[in-house]
Amino acid sequence: MNRIAASSLVALALAACSSAPTPRPLATETIVGDAGGAPAVVPGNASTSPEGSLASKDSKQVARTLALVSEMRGIAATKAVPGVKLDRAQLVARVKDKALREYPPEALRREGLLLQIAGFAPPTFDYLGQMMKLLEAQLEGFYEPKNGTMYLASDLKGPQAQATLAHELVHALQDQKWDLRKRSDYKPGRGDESMALACLAEGDATSLMLDFLMKPDKSALDIPDDALRELLASGMNMGDVQSVPHILRSTLIAPYMEGLGFVHELRRKGDWKAVDRAWDRPPTTTEQILHVEKWESAEAPLVVPAPSGNALGEGWKMEDEDTFGELGFALSFAEWMDVEDARKAAAGWGGDRTSVFTKGDQIAHAVHLRYDAASTQPKPDFYAERAFGKLVPALKKLGKPTLSDATTICLDRKELGPLLFARNGRELVMINGPARVAPGAWTATSTCAVAKKWSDEIAAQK
Repeated sequence: MNRIAASSLVALALAACSSAPTPRPLATETIVGDAGGAPAVVPGNASTSPEGSLASKDSKQVARTLALVSEMRGIAATKAVPGVKLDRAQLVARVKDKALREYPPEALRREGLLLQIAGFAPPTFDYLGQMMKLLEAQLEGFYEPKNGTMYLASDLKGPQAQATLAHELVHALQDQKWDLRKRSDYKPGRGDESMALACLAEGDATSLMLDFLMKPDKSALDIPDDALRELLASGMNMGDVQSVPHILRSTLIAPYMEGLGFVHELRRKGDWKAVDRAWDRPPTTTEQILHVEKWESAEAPLVVPAPSGNALGEGWKMEDEDTFGELGFALSFAEWMDVEDARKAAAGWGGDRTSVFTKGDQIAHAVHLRYDAASTQPKPDFYAERAFGKLVPALKKLGKPTLSDATTICLDRKELGPLLFARNGRELVMINGPARVAPGAWTATSTCAVAKKWSDEIAAQK
């Protein structure tokens, strides 16, 4: 992590100022999937044996930093971590190789198609290629749980190298104490849970990295939260990444930004021991990440059935189901409205389930979201009503609706098919498609009339 320039972080840390200096792009060792809930893909090689010699110069540097990070974080290192330096091309190649080996190719393809049918990426979008472009601009090092090795970019020097090393060695300590290797395995259909764990892991490592940069007189908690968010957000928009769809950039930074907020709330209540308790009972939803009190009370998500597809007609097959989670909705809604409104529209999330259907070269996507009952508001369906009220004007900016009334808005898109939102009490249904997929061009194969029947079917599910 941390192609934020270390000098910028030091300046920010020491001043504890309210406005962040201009950073270099943020780096990451985790590829987080799109807002639909793809799990994390963590780079490394195929071997489960440590790489590199513990007697090497690089490993000795790692050992010195590991001892310091272990003391600061309050977690005893149980084994040495070998260090290996690679050039950036080699680092990126390892990530791509792992993605292709451990993440099902059809799932990678489907993730890209879902971004396209939502209108978040162009018809010519290359999902894996764009993710690698992001990573090439950002990656500076990573710890690989599969073989317990620390990898660093060979051109890193000075404070920047030390900050990257400190961050990644927190992941080594997480792995040694809580088995990060097992927890980071691909878990089909559990995207929101995977994102929640990524938030905990990255928030923990980023907070300690800031402590490392600010020692001995200050800590990460001395930096205003708004300044940290601004710094992290600006980092993802620098470098040669402007052509990468915004949803990828915002989703990639989310575990760092939201995880840091979660970890800092815990640290303010009980220092690092409170963070350790979160690892002993990890958050299971991103709602718990965004609202610490929901993690403290172990609030479970509402059980929502995966959307059925009978209204689509004969020949359609459900290919996949998953969960967006509150953070996934906040990121998706932010493609249509400002971030503050998007977070309000996602707030009150109770549970959701998504389904992807295919028929030949056609694809359709449905999402069933159920909001919590608003016990402190005038009406139980307050959250769903508020969300729908923010979505309607946002979608009208995309084009003239075919259907628009008190509970439904739908746009017939020529290439992508219907885009529909419908509300029924506390239920909110989103429909994308069906549409026919072809290289460089899509064609709608349905209408808002069919989408409305489909949404009625989904909302009626128990």
